[in-house]
Amino acid sequence: MSSETCLILHRKSANEPAIKEAVKYVRSKGIDLSVRIPWNKKAKPKVVREAIADGAKRVIAGGGDGTINAVVNALVGKGKKRVKVTMGVLPLGTANDFAHGLGLPCDDLKKCLEIACTGDAKPIDVGRANKRSFINVTSGGFGAEITATTPVGMKKALGGGAYTLMGLIKAFGLEPYKGRLLIPGQDPIEGSMLFMAVGNNRLAGGGFEVAPKAQLDDGLLDLAVINHAPGGDLMRLSTELETPDNPDNKVLRYWQLPEFTIEAEREVHFNLDGEPTTEHKLHFSVLPRHLGVVF
Repeated sequence: MSSETCLILHRKSANEPAIKEAVKYVRSKGIDLSVRIPWNKKAKPKVVREAIADGAKRVIAGGGDGTINAVVNALVGKGKKRVKVTMGVLPLGTANDFAHGLGLPCDDLKKCLEIACTGDAKPIDVGRANKRSFINVTSGGFGAEITATTPVGMKKALGGGAYTLMGLIKAFGLEPYKGRLLIPGQDPIEGSMLFMAVGNNRLAGGGFEVAPKAQLDDGLLDLAVINHAPGGDLMRLSTELETPDNPDNKVLRYWQLPEFTIEAEREVHFNLDGEPTTEHKLHFSVLPRHLGVVF
């Protein structure tokens, strides 16, 4: 039998001394913590289900945003019932955007693991993109495309300057994604998109506030879209970023919605909490206060 608190640990992190010390630390506090290590990405859902079947009432996702997403999808399943098992987070990724958005002390693994094991869980919304769940941010457009298709060596050679929005467009000669936004009860909104982010939380891409008004428990998803505006310049975009929900914005548009659909003329690269996919159409919805998360 496992304990009621189970850490699902990314395999590559299993032998890290700092992580071993964190596990030893919480156990020294009298916390009965079991550790399970999935052999690979596909095994994560099975390992989560096995932990729950053996009595786990709190599952801690130990890894980056992708590992957190895998645990969330295993817990939420089809989203028909509110999740009874609570979730903690031990941030072990490069960016740890979700954990930073929660305000966790990401530079102190011992403290993070102690919080994950002993803190009170708060109910948060879960976003849905078609049949998949996410709790942080789904991004789409050029950023997700470059992440998915550019070799690591080329990314390093280009340097950080190439990863500004306009730098990407110039460096790769990218064409905007043409499509439309469908909001229930409204006329379709046609346009050409350079970048979009659907935020249940605020941060993505290494700490950027892509959905600055997002709240984890408001029953809404924040949609930010940067339109392709011929002749538009960085100055206008930077100004509009300061007031994302201004209805007079031309380049940056911002909505807070419980449900909407993105349709595109060609496949769009999306990134769901760090997990890449390509779709012509994504229907977004929210499961209000569906999962208890410790932070």
